[in-house]
Amino acid sequence: LPKAVLPIVGKPMIHYQLQWLEAARVQDIIVLCPHNSKDEVVAEVTKYEETSDFRIQVQVLGVSHGEGTADALRSIADKIKSDFIVMSCDIITQLPPHHLIDLHRTQSPTVTTLLYDFQQLESGAEKPCKQDAEYAQYTGIDSASGQLVFSKAQEDVGDSLRLRMSMLRKFPRIKLYTNLRDAHVYVFKRWVMDIVVADKTISSVRKDLMKYLVQCQYSHQARAKARVNQCDMHLMARDSEISNLSSSFTSDAPDPSQQVVCAGVICKETVLCARANSVWAYSEINRQVYKPFKHYHQLVVNRTYPQIGPDSMVGEGSQIADGCSVKKSIIGKHCTIGKNVRITSTVIMDYVVIEDGVKLENCVLSSHCKVLAKCNLKDCEVGPKYVVEKESTLDIQCRCKQLALLTVLFLRSYREKRTIH
Repeated sequence: LPKAVLPIVGKPMIHYQLQWLEAARVQDIIVLCPHNSKDEVVAEVTKYEETSDFRIQVQVLGVSHGEGTADALRSIADKIKSDFIVMSCDIITQLPPHHLIDLHRTQSPTVTTLLYDFQQLESGAEKPCKQDAEYAQYTGIDSASGQLVFSKAQEDVGDSLRLRMSMLRKFPRIKLYTNLRDAHVYVFKRWVMDIVVADKTISSVRKDLMKYLVQCQYSHQARAKARVNQCDMHLMARDSEISNLSSSFTSDAPDPSQQVVCAGVICKETVLCARANSVWAYSEINRQVYKPFKHYHQLVVNRTYPQIGPDSMVGEGSQIADGCSVKKSIIGKHCTIGKNVRITSTVIMDYVVIEDGVKLENCVLSSHCKVLAKCNLKDCEVGPKYVVEKESTLDIQCRCKQLALLTVLFLRSYREKRTIH
């Protein structure tokens, strides 16, 4: 089951990114996914296009499984003609897109990236998230300009955090954060693609390309290696010509030492922004995305299933027998749940069968799986079409045929002259 089509509150994950891009009036969208996932992704994209009010053009292309995000970009370099947006399929955000794109248009940085506080998702959860060194990182923001000047994963730091003197000389006042995470949403200048094409060692957008661009802000050696001086000179001249038409134009000449700018936008605490990059995050995002629609679903659900709490949602076509208790859970479409079942803080996808007397707590059940009678599952992940044998007791992060969470890259290009509403 491709990650892009996993349901978030009954809607495929990819629909949230398409909706966000549609709000930004993005016109051309390219979706990159592994070849073996293309059919499922195409089906969900087609469904979205049929219901969209704004005529978007979405093209789904297959790439080799295991390729890095920058490698995937390199394969479609000829299709990118202007500044472009790159985003992952697992980012769920309620931040209006113009906050990010307008900054990129007006300030014209090399890249504008979105950051979010991972503790925001954890603060609304009953069960705290276990620390994961793969995603934990140190993030440095220049206090004066708001530029992203340092980003390093905790697993790469070791016992001590080292900062380069060249960075400190150029940016003497830096705020270091340990609670910020990369949302994997970037707005790039077109010429950045030239660097990706020229340097085959750049495989990942976050680990390689972003690290490279951040270093170019203060390192002459990095800028020389990237050959960005000449590229940026032409870019600045063009932007200056455009600025002459605006009353806000400044006659100050561009600083030749500052030709790469990485702008960081931190999502506010009041706005949901998180990545479904773990089973815990996926489950918690389901619950928190559901909260804004809680009262609407409470009215519909309680009429049909009196045993369903107001903090849960049931998809259409699902059947729930007598004596069940469902709390803080999301149940997908066309599920069958037997008698005396107890479900707490669990995400159940479509076409799942749960027999009598089952107890579920903090679990994720994939589509078409089956849990036989009197099972007791806690902190478990049940894969697609898996059958949990009768009277099984499973807990402590047990994985039944682990979920296939495939990474899918979404590349978005937009037309700069179009007005964002």
